[in-house]
Amino acid sequence: MSIRIERHDEADGIRLVIHGDVDMTTGDRLESELLRAEREQPGALTLDLSAVEFFDSTGLQLLLDADVRAHEEDRKVVVIPGDGEAARVLALAEVSDRLNVAVIE
Repeated sequence: MSIRIERHDEADGIRLVIHGDVDMTTGDRLESELLRAEREQPGALTLDLSAVEFFDSTGLQLLLDADVRAHEEDRKVVVIPGDGEAARVLALAEVSDRLNVAVIE
């Protein structure tokens, strides 16, 4: 299982586009990238999960932790789940009301 993370600096913040698998073997790498981006204190941190092929509870916990840190630091985290595995897990966990989930048509 592998993960690839693209970083895009945008006018309103930072967008991380995650490709591949988000699980216990790749979670540390994603967490490191999240924390690195957060240290720059972007107005918004967008997590694009539309290219994620596998997403488990590790990924869910990373999103929830990032959301907590954002609220504590008065920042915004936006999650773009796409229509694949990440969207399914977020729906099953019923966290869409808690997270700022963007639907991209």
